[in-house]
Amino acid sequence: MAKLPKLLLAALMLTLFCLPVLAEETPADGEADKAAKTEEAPKSVIEDVIVVTGRRTEQLLHEVPAAISVITSEDIDSAPADDYGDLLRNVPGLNVSQMSARDIQISSRQATSSLATDQLVLLDGRTLYLDFFGFVMWDYLPVNPRELKQIEVMRGPSSAVWGANALSGVVNLITKSPRELAGTSVLLGGGELGTLYGSVTHARAADKLSYKLSAGYYEQDPYPRPTGFIPNDFVPPTPYPDYQNSGTSQPKLDVRVDYDATEDSTWSFGTGYSSTEGIMHSGIGPFDIDSGAYLSYAKASYRKRALTVNAFVNLLDGDASNLLTRDATGQPLVLGFESQTYNIDFADTRIFGDRHVITYGGTARRNNFDLTIAPDGEDRDEFGLFVQDEILLSDKVRWLIGARFDDIDPIGSVVSPRTSLLISPSPNHTFRLSYNQAYRAPSLVENYISVAIVNQVALPTPFGVIPFAFPTQARGNPDLEEEDLEAYEVGYVGTFGKTSVSLSIYQTELEGSTDFFPAEFYSASNPPPGWPLPPIFVPPGTFPSLFSYRNIGKLENQGVELGIDYRPSAAWKFSLNGSYQEDPEVTGIPEDQTNHPPNTRFNLGAIYNGERFFANANLNYADEAFWTDVLDSRFWGFTDSYTQVNLGLGYRFNDKVTVSLNGSNIFDERVQQHIFGDIIERKIVAQVQFDF
Repeated sequence: MAKLPKLLLAALMLTLFCLPVLAEETPADGEADKAAKTEEAPKSVIEDVIVVTGRRTEQLLHEVPAAISVITSEDIDSAPADDYGDLLRNVPGLNVSQMSARDIQISSRQATSSLATDQLVLLDGRTLYLDFFGFVMWDYLPVNPRELKQIEVMRGPSSAVWGANALSGVVNLITKSPRELAGTSVLLGGGELGTLYGSVTHARAADKLSYKLSAGYYEQDPYPRPTGFIPNDFVPPTPYPDYQNSGTSQPKLDVRVDYDATEDSTWSFGTGYSSTEGIMHSGIGPFDIDSGAYLSYAKASYRKRALTVNAFVNLLDGDASNLLTRDATGQPLVLGFESQTYNIDFADTRIFGDRHVITYGGTARRNNFDLTIAPDGEDRDEFGLFVQDEILLSDKVRWLIGARFDDIDPIGSVVSPRTSLLISPSPNHTFRLSYNQAYRAPSLVENYISVAIVNQVALPTPFGVIPFAFPTQARGNPDLEEEDLEAYEVGYVGTFGKTSVSLSIYQTELEGSTDFFPAEFYSASNPPPGWPLPPIFVPPGTFPSLFSYRNIGKLENQGVELGIDYRPSAAWKFSLNGSYQEDPEVTGIPEDQTNHPPNTRFNLGAIYNGERFFANANLNYADEAFWTDVLDSRFWGFTDSYTQVNLGLGYRFNDKVTVSLNGSNIFDERVQQHIFGDIIERKIVAQVQFDF
């Protein structure tokens, strides 16, 4: 909290800045109308956007009590991206790491990792977060990108509304209804790196009934692996491990049926299936997911005005083999993962009197697990309730207070409070002061992993370098506590004619961060089995005999995010955003034992959407980053800064046929986004879309 006074000073200055405006007398009705006409500006680029993630109910973007960005369907349709990593990389404050052809990890306002565990991802309110490892597999989205209406990215802790695992933020993907998709669309594409993909979407709507059927397929060859030595000071230097890299193939299918019971109430039913194969990185090395691993779901929801009720089932099943780590028999370590999630939740908003907008809701969830590397893992029952009150202190000041209670058996109970003061000197300008708490529950693997693995090193001896293999245990920690995050934030969002501006200054304090670490080492008094030299030559702190998980002390992150969007006409849209994040301040462990995100990131973008021709170009820059979340210190190190340019061009011949050419990393820069990740090289694909 040493630097918190700076944040409070900024908050005080912001409040004082607003006081003169708030103190002004409201003009008479006639004068107000005249002033409104005089100050009338082009259509706002903020007021048109409606979001649901900030409060689990519809509200205008500038009214959300948190930092939030929206990727619209227009952005998605023309984006030069065929994965969600390149799409979300353009959001300020979001750290995105692509590890392989299929493996994408995302975190807000802190470093990512080979298994990023702090970002909750939802599809129409249904969680895609996998509690067995505590991460998200983006290729398990059962819908095609062009079925999305918008993507809402809320940065900062969000457990007060969404519960467990919304530690650093929420990504909520919202699909179009069958009525919005009415018609038939066929998309075919392919290009470099053996990329081949296609999708079919068919939707129809009658008086009250509407439906949608969609199917898709994507495949790609692997990116190249890094070669040479891990960039660190370890002696002797550690070569990048050599293993057979894999690409990916991803079939998917989705069905949705809507029934409009009345003018203000709708039933919706959906089911879907998605499958994947390819590389999944972890702290104990990369796993190759077998073909046929899948996530299927079934969902029913009811909506009447502000009331929403959802029930869903997620069924996950798959196997994967580790490409580096061997079990005690010398065979590749096999991960079999199976889980079933049963969930029901509701949310509603009511207005009380003239000043109170109450939003409340609850969740009940059951998770069943069957994990080969955590045979003693326990199933989990979760129950949560939340309530928040938006108090209208005046027409220019709103105060939001709320909290959520969660009980997770067998982990325990957690309360997540939030409060925000929103000051709007005028309808198009809002200042925000916020405090939030959030938490992440330990994953099943962190609690209960239990495997014996074989580690191999190149051992220098007087007779030359020889390979040496030694056993290591990986054991979970059932006594882990949840990770708790406190966040303080000052924010602004406003519109100046055709330009919108957003600014956020934040400080977060993470208590009890979960760390996978070498808990015990072989030594001269306890040499590894089969040690070929006298025990005195066992180097201390070098050969781990036990890996486990622990709660470390405190990690403090602070930074600033700025976004500017300019829309001179309906056809053109320009964007510039960036973020600066200081290196984390760490207590409890040395700073060089935790990941450090890029200090500076910025993005430039331009979109042109004419009657026939359209184009989308963006540039992404990220500083160097430091990584410690794989194996042991022999494999820790820095990745270089990088600049990636993406470009998409397209032409509509008529209302039936659209062709486009999309390129990512078009200048073929050497881009490595994690110390153990693939080299993300250029990929150019061509596609054609038919609409009926």
